Amino acid sequence: MYEEDKLPTQEEVDKQDKPLNKPFRLPKGSSKKFGVYVKDGDKTKKVTFGDPNMEIRRDDPKARANFRARHSCDTATDKTSARYWSCRMWGKGTSVGEMTKDLEGKILKSDEEQRLVYGWASVITEKGEPVIDRQGDVIKPDTLVKAVNNFMEHVRVGKQMHDGDQVGVVVHSWPCTDEINKSVGLDADREGWLVAFKVYDDDVWAKVKSGELAAFSIGGRAVKGEYDGD
Repeated sequence: MYEEDKLPTQEEVDKQDKPLNKPFRLPKGSSKKFGVYVKDGDKTKKVTFGDPNMEIRRDDPKARANFRARHSCDTATDKTSARYWSCRMWGKGTSVGEMTKDLEGKILKSDEEQRLVYGWASVITEKGEPVIDRQGDVIKPDTLVKAVNNFMEHVRVGKQMHDGDQVGVVVHSWPCTDEINKSVGLDADREGWLVAFKVYDDDVWAKVKSGELAAFSIGGRAVKGEYDGD
C-alpha cells in the first residue's frame, strides 16, 4: 500500500494492477472507503475518498439528491479531487459494485465442456468516459474496431503470456461500441472488446480451471497520438 500523500510512479501502479480512472475498495481499517489512480499532469496520483462508516444510498432518490446538492456535484469536474469521485459514486446509473469491479481482462464465464472462456479483452469507456489503460493510453472506438477486425481476419491465435506455441483461438469477437450496439438494438454503459477464447492446450486449460490463469492479456503495436476528447 502507498501512503496517501505519496504519488506512485506508473510502474508502481502497474505492479499493483490498478488501471487508471477505476475506483477500488480500500482495505478494512483505512481512513477512506475507496481509492482511484488518476493522471495529474505527468504524474500518477492516488485519490482516496468516501467515509468508511457511511453507507452509499444512491438508490434512494432523496438521499442521492441531498448528497449531490450538498457537494455541488453538478460542478465537480476535477478528476484529481475526492469530491469528483464521491459524486461519481452517488450518481444515478451503474451500481457501486459495478464501478469498483475491474472487468477488463478478467475471465467472467467459462464453459468446461467446450473449453471456452468469455470476458472483456479491453474496456475503453465507462458510462461515456474514456478509460485510461495501464500504459496511460486511451483507445478510441474507431481505432478499437479496426484493430479487432484486423486481428480476427489475420491472427485470432492466442499464446500463454504472449510466448511460445499457439494454445487456443478466439472463436467469438464483438467490438462493443455505442455505434455498433445501437445499430443492432443493444444498450450498454461500457465500450470495449468482448471475446470468447477456446483453449486447446491441456496444461493451459488446467491453469484456467485452477485460477492460475484468470485473465486475458492483449499484445500489439500502436502509434501514439494526442487524445482530443472527441
